[in-house]
Amino acid sequence: MTNELSTEFKYDLVDQSTAEFLKQKEVNMREIAGKAYTELGRELKEAQEKLTGDNQYNGLFEKWLKAIGFKKMTAYNLIHRFELVVQNLDDQTLLEELPVSLTYEIAKPSSESTESKKQAKEAVLNGEVKTLKEYKELEAKLRKAEEDNKNLSYELNQEKKNKTVVEKVIDNTDYKLIDTLKKELEYKNKKYENLSKQKMILEQQLERSDVKVKEYEELTNKLKAVTREQDDLGRQVEATSELSEMVWEIEKLLKGSLAPVKYAKAIRNMSDNQIIMNNLDSVIGHVESWCKEMRKITNKNNIIEVV
Repeated sequence: MTNELSTEFKYDLVDQSTAEFLKQKEVNMREIAGKAYTELGRELKEAQEKLTGDNQYNGLFEKWLKAIGFKKMTAYNLIHRFELVVQNLDDQTLLEELPVSLTYEIAKPSSESTESKKQAKEAVLNGEVKTLKEYKELEAKLRKAEEDNKNLSYELNQEKKNKTVVEKVIDNTDYKLIDTLKKELEYKNKKYENLSKQKMILEQQLERSDVKVKEYEELTNKLKAVTREQDDLGRQVEATSELSEMVWEIEKLLKGSLAPVKYAKAIRNMSDNQIIMNNLDSVIGHVESWCKEMRKITNKNNIIEVV
């Protein structure tokens, strides 16, 4: 017998006075049953304490239950219910008026194993929940809210990590090398200017004398050599800047907006969508082709990788 008023009997079969009389009798009997459950729990608890522990009777409690026709689960439900009543003596009347199935549920050792169960149990003890159905519905809603909160926290943490990764992308541009090359180029430019001036002076002198022809030719050759060096340095500076910028941009993309961890959840959620997965495979194929092509180029130029 539970403590819930019957919904099976149709009280409209009798007059109102009789209906009220029967309802009160039902309430009285359920109160008696509630107190009886408490007393049964007390008796079972005392017997359990007597027959368990480090003594010669250890292990006999469950055998005794079986002998007197008590199911193990029922006995432990009653014991846990009694313990719940003892822990909440101020709410004893409330607990004894509740459906026994509900008190069994909130008396379980696992009744506070999760935050959702703990809150639902508190709602029962506060008188806000009065049936097992209401308890389970509330616990399910609280559990769902708890899971949603965990998922949201996880997503926020992932976003925070992704942001941190982007902020920590290191600019690996070899500014020292570029600066050195620029200084060397500046030196070559000055040298070129000086040689150009000397050439101009010699050209003026050639107009007056053929003696300077040999010196002029030597200077011209030097000037050509410096010009070639100047051009080579210019190309090195430009190439170094371009490659450094490319490396930085790729690293920024791979660790930031294109970081795999950023899209891991979306990929898992859409793994059954063949069209999306095919498109993703196609993009990955393009990236792999790009990597192979770059590998060929670097190998042709005898670039040694340092891991």
